Amino acid sequence: MLLSIRELTSGYGRVPVLRGVDLDVAEGEIVALLGVNGAGKTTTLRAVSGVLPTWSGSVSFDGATLGGRPPEARARLGLGHVPEGRGILSSLTVRQNLRLGATARGRGARDVAQDEERLLEVFDALRDKLAAPAGSLSGGQQQMLAVARALLGRPRLVMVDEMSFGLAPILVTQLLGLVARLRAESGTAFLLVEQNSAVLDIADRAYVLAGGAVHTSGPAHELADSENLVRAYLG
Repeated sequence: MLLSIRELTSGYGRVPVLRGVDLDVAEGEIVALLGVNGAGKTTTLRAVSGVLPTWSGSVSFDGATLGGRPPEARARLGLGHVPEGRGILSSLTVRQNLRLGATARGRGARDVAQDEERLLEVFDALRDKLAAPAGSLSGGQQQMLAVARALLGRPRLVMVDEMSFGLAPILVTQLLGLVARLRAESGTAFLLVEQNSAVLDIADRAYVLAGGAVHTSGPAHELADSENLVRAYLG
């Protein structure tokens, strides 16, 4: 298993948010993590990436225990994280933002340029914007940039927090299609945090969080029509 989370608890200060989360992501798999606001989705990603400490339980990546490792060490192992709000630097150009993604793995300029060109074939809307300030991009383009930047570090798993937030349905469909294409072409695994159940159209499996714990999980196509999904969202 590429990512394995067992009985994970974490939170902010002394306030617990996660209460024993179990979750797996296999190599090359797309997994959706669904739930309402406050369910613990963002906290899960922050704990996995090392932004928040693990209070108890364990997180392992390709067999290596992540406990105690800082975020940059986890990134070097091949763990990418696109945070809530996208995390782009508005005053830098699109190309400068992209190149920041390569620093996680310490790669040569030639490899970076080749990977950048490959990603621009997928995220074609960014090609004519490379010299523009990232802050001038539309919401959909900023999300493309955030994902492309993470991929430039050649991660084995990319965790994306609320990719659809604030975007029109047609853009959400487009972005999900690009994620599916990237998985098919590169074998990169994705853990997609969402409130939008449209993610189930491309996911292999899904988990639904409620109250900081897994409420239900299973194959995405089964969960899409599941009463458990409805109950989790409605409490």
